[in-house]
Amino acid sequence: MTKTMTPKRIFARDIRGTISAARQQAQIEWRAGTLIVDEPPFNGGQDLGPDPFTLIVVGLVGCTLTTLRMYIRRKGWSIDDITVSANMTQQSEPFRTTIRRTVVVGQSISDEQRDKLLYIARNCPVARLLQGDMVLETVLNLA
Repeated sequence: MTKTMTPKRIFARDIRGTISAARQQAQIEWRAGTLIVDEPPFNGGQDLGPDPFTLIVVGLVGCTLTTLRMYIRRKGWSIDDITVSANMTQQSEPFRTTIRRTVVVGQSISDEQRDKLLYIARNCPVARLLQGDMVLETVLNLA
């Protein structure tokens, strides 16, 4: 007999966004305030905030950095400077999106530390989300 796990809700309340008819800019409400999401001018926006694709890459970079920092602290390693950069490419036929992420450590580390940090980066929660089996459910309601 297999045990069925109940899905765990990640956010206590929904992240909610609104957009007006007059502009491309969206206001997104999250637990600590409001975030502006906008498109660059070539897409009809004013570039007043990150676009949706940027937010995906920002989430991956931020998660990678904080996950690495937590692991380094837990191990008691003396690693101060870490930089993560990432970018996204897309091809249309067949449709495929690739995110290339680079982790740079600012000082010498052992091969064992290098291997472990690479493993931790590859398995941070957002990386696992992006690489995992995901279902996107969408419904349309009238106000």
